[in-house]
Amino acid sequence: MKKILIFSASIGNGHNQAARAMQESLAENGCTSMIIDTLEYISPTFHKILLESYMNLLRLSPKMWGRIYHNTEKSRFFDMNVLMNKLLANKLKKLINSVQPDAFIATHPFASCMLSVLKGRNDWTEPIYTIITDYTIHPSWINHHINYYFIGHEQLYYLVDIYRQDHQKFIPMGIPIMHKFRTPLDANEIRQKLGLVPEQKCIILSGGGLGLGSMEKVLDGLEAINLPLKTFVLTGTNEKLYKKVTNRSYRHEVVPLKFINNFHEYLEVADLIVTKSGGLTSAEVMSKRVPMIIYNPLPGQEERNSHFLLNNGCAVHANLSEQLIYFIDELLHSPSKVDYMRRMGQKISKPDAAQRIAEFILDDMSMVQAETD
Repeated sequence: MKKILIFSASIGNGHNQAARAMQESLAENGCTSMIIDTLEYISPTFHKILLESYMNLLRLSPKMWGRIYHNTEKSRFFDMNVLMNKLLANKLKKLINSVQPDAFIATHPFASCMLSVLKGRNDWTEPIYTIITDYTIHPSWINHHINYYFIGHEQLYYLVDIYRQDHQKFIPMGIPIMHKFRTPLDANEIRQKLGLVPEQKCIILSGGGLGLGSMEKVLDGLEAINLPLKTFVLTGTNEKLYKKVTNRSYRHEVVPLKFINNFHEYLEVADLIVTKSGGLTSAEVMSKRVPMIIYNPLPGQEERNSHFLLNNGCAVHANLSEQLIYFIDELLHSPSKVDYMRRMGQKISKPDAAQRIAEFILDDMSMVQAETD
């Protein structure tokens, strides 16, 4: 039985979600795998510092993060390989040697770079596959010794050309999501389960895992909409927002939620979602054909995802809470526009990405093994 090590990083929940989706599909294809939180495994202290710094940067100075992201699209401001060599990469090597995997998968650029460094130093023949978890390609994902990259869509090939990379190494199979997001559900049963009454519209407000965004202003604005509404507010780790929403009363029904494991059920019955356009969330939403209103995406990868979604007609974008409320009201009263956005989302979505990537990897592994035998 084939063994694959999947290397992720807990810097943004989407990378871990992609790793779990790949583990699920590999298991369905008879392959065993193990997920490693790369930086946590190598250095818990460094991981904690990096994660806290990243989260604080997003909360306190998102424009600064945007400048870092955009500047490093042009050229890396440090040599990632040097940094990774300075980290305790030998600890990762020890793990790999003990498991002796047949291949590697990376769902975070740090992980992809570490594996590239180790493969270059140790002359490993096992293939490395990198899964890019946004609808863009940042140069930090691109490293030596990577056999294939899996990208979100064919439209991203222009970036492959900009970075002067080989088209054949970039496979547009989509962003991998869990099987449950592509499984049809009984919408009436789900509506009953979630307490939605007939004629009540369902809205999801999502600020990502950090629960970012001025959700309170949005909820105030929804009070003026003259339709029966039930709004689910995904607050993530934002405990302050969760308490504020819980302790307030609203004209419409409002339900705050922390982390949930049945997001696919909420999407099944949602009339629209307000989101920050993270790569994994966008892929999950499109798989359920839910119209998106992108609200204040973070500069950087979310901004790039937003451009992709807007260009393909499955989302609209709002910077101000007043503009957001206008779009929500318009979509709730425009079935034809909603239908168009649903169809465009379905057109560009690739809900079977995890399965297709798993099959490609296993076929390629067989070819690599045949060449080395």
